[in-house]
Amino acid sequence: MDRTILVVDDNRRIVDFLETVLEMEGYIVHGAYSGAECLAYLEREKPGLILLDIVMSPMDGWTVLERIREKPSLKKVRVIMLTAKHPTKEEAGKYAPLIDGFILKPFDLRSLKESIQKAFLEQERLSGIVHEASRRGTERSFLEEYCRLSRIVKAQEAFLLLLGPESGSVKEREETPEEIQLARMKRIIQQVSGSPGSGE
Repeated sequence: MDRTILVVDDNRRIVDFLETVLEMEGYIVHGAYSGAECLAYLEREKPGLILLDIVMSPMDGWTVLERIREKPSLKKVRVIMLTAKHPTKEEAGKYAPLIDGFILKPFDLRSLKESIQKAFLEQERLSGIVHEASRRGTERSFLEEYCRLSRIVKAQEAFLLLLGPESGSVKEREETPEEIQLARMKRIIQQVSGSPGSGE
């Protein structure tokens, strides 16, 4: 598992603090102080995870995120937005397919560490499922779509918690099209691979 993290924030104190804290957890951490620095770094290296601030100038985090996802080699890199800017419902709808989590500042250090660990564990889980299903003959395009939908559903859940009561609780709301399709694909993978690990 690649334990490299790129922290992107125009506040140097936050970058330096996270570098110190996360290196103590065994991660290899690099910092970028702007969107341009982030993109320049990604031309040379591909980290396992990016912690990305939104409110930066002149290029904000959403723009950086879109630029990252335009590159085929970076589509699978995990990105967690780490920011003081509360997402709008429109942003949640637009960016859920592109991210792997959303953490609001000021953040609780324990929750931050847990979110990072979960992102890496989810990546390992999906890799294991894909490997086993692929070994048993499942088409690559099907598995890529399964991974894409898994990430969207996780991001939708994260946004739902942040948007609060106006979005309705998980139990009250209707399933999204992505959740419905993902559930179907999970059943197919379970049948093909016989792996209960494709569930939650």
